[in-house]
Amino acid sequence: MADEKKPEAKPPVVESSMFSHPDPFVEIVWLLLSIFFILYLINGFINLISSGGTISFGSEQINLREYLTLLFWKIFTYIQYTAILLSPLLVIAIVYLYKKLSILRMAEAKLLYVEETGPQGYNNPQWERILSHVESINENDWRLAILEADIMLNTLLDNMGLPGDTIADKLKMVEKSDFVTIDNAWEAHKIRNQIAHEGATFVINQHEVRRVIGLYQTVFEEFRII
Repeated sequence: MADEKKPEAKPPVVESSMFSHPDPFVEIVWLLLSIFFILYLINGFINLISSGGTISFGSEQINLREYLTLLFWKIFTYIQYTAILLSPLLVIAIVYLYKKLSILRMAEAKLLYVEETGPQGYNNPQWERILSHVESINENDWRLAILEADIMLNTLLDNMGLPGDTIADKLKMVEKSDFVTIDNAWEAHKIRNQIAHEGATFVINQHEVRRVIGLYQTVFEEFRII
């Protein structure tokens, strides 16, 4: 019995936004370096003036130096007080940027590192039996795992009250908004049809079996039957 196959949807192209937003970590580093550099310049200039420097103004050289030293020490004192007042705000800003950085790193990790679907503990005996077939060293058990998973898919579609004689007919009646993982169901069912039609001549490996069972798993998890 040949099932009609739905054309595979091409995955959307996701444009990289690497350069659309500045990295919060870089913002923190530049902020701290700027503050330290400004304080370093001010401190060095004050040290130069207080140590005598090379300023001369005729007979009033000492008075001018003392005046400038006192003036800049006052300015530096005001800067110190201002820095003390701004310190809590800078700490809050650093904490805020650190949280933004943590969220960004977590989002990048989810995009870059996808967990491989593998056998886990479930309360559904039929699904656990399918997973045991996946871990078998027998190639026939691998094909059996996909066939049994497709039977679970058919039962799910029947419980949803979808009309049709075949799984393909039932999937065609599905609304995309009500079945988020329908594309995975189509892809897994297509592999099942190849196994059913070609039998033992259909070459498959354990890695591919795990991938296909992972597609079924996303469907069953959406409807919470595993």
